[in-house]
This record gives sequence, structure tokens and C-alpha cells, in this order.
Amino acid sequence: MHMKSFLTIILIFFFSYFQAQESNNAIGFYTSGLEHYNKQNYTEAIDEYTKAIEINPDFAEAFFQRGCAKHNAEDYKGAIEDFNTSINLQPKNELFYKQRASTKTMLKDYNGAISDCDEAISIKYDYDKAYALRGILKIEMGEISGCKDLEKAGEYGYHNAPIFLKKYCMK
Repeated sequence: MHMKSFLTIILIFFFSYFQAQESNNAIGFYTSGLEHYNKQNYTEAIDEYTKAIEINPDFAEAFFQRGCAKHNAEDYKGAIEDFNTSINLQPKNELFYKQRASTKTMLKDYNGAISDCDEAISIKYDYDKAYALRGILKIEMGEISGCKDLEKAGEYGYHNAPIFLKKYCMK
């Protein structure tokens, strides 16, 4: 009986060690992806994030960053897919919704982008960039209520709000 317990402990240690190693490898690929991304090497960044995701398929930030790299590489549909996955993994992350809104804007899905901004704001009521994007989108769609969103964006610290208010709302 004592030998069985000892073997069980060894097996648990062995599997825990390799799971930790896999996690460290995923973080290593993720970090390498960030380095490529910061150098605007989006293809290499996507490759590194993909390796991190292959090791850890629940790595929401890796999906998010890969989505950002795809967005910058103008693969908007691929970016949306990655943002969807990151949101499924972490549904209360306002940044994920706001970035998906930005990508939906590139695909001219303005209603979808506004809906994502709404969700980001429902998670973080003072999310200045979500208010700004939603305001500009509403104005572009002919809704004057977008000016109120731009005002809110300014109240919450969005430094470009006065520029947009002047451009869109003070005529």
C-alpha cells in the first residue's frame, strides 16, 4: 500500500511538472509574438501566437493578440474569429469587445460594432475609447446621439474627444 501511494505521488508530480512546462512554453511563444507584433512583423507574431494557442487552447490573451495581429495584417475576418474565441473564453473583458468593434468597423458592420461598444461599456461604464468609437459610428450613421457619446468619452479621459466634437458636433 505504501508503494502505491509513493507511485501516485510521483505520477502526480510528473504530470504537474510537464503541465507547468507546457504553460511556460505557451507564455514563451506568446512573449515572442508580442515582440514581433511590436516590431510590426505581424505574420511572425501570428505564427508565435498560434504556437502558444496550440499548447494552451484556453489562452484567451493569445487569441486576442493574434486577432490584433490579423487586424493589422488586414485579415479582418480572421481577426473577428480570434476575438470571438477570446470573448468566449473571457466574456467580461471589455477590451476584447472594443477591439472586435474596431475590426467590425473595418468590415462596415457598424451595427455590430455599436453592439460591441455597448457590451464593452456595460462591463466598464467609463470606457472612454468605447464611447468615442460608438459616438463616431452613430454620427456616421446619422444619429446625433453620437455627440453625447463623444462628450462622455471626453469626460472619461479620451484626449481626442474635443477634436471629434468640433469636427462632428459643433456646426
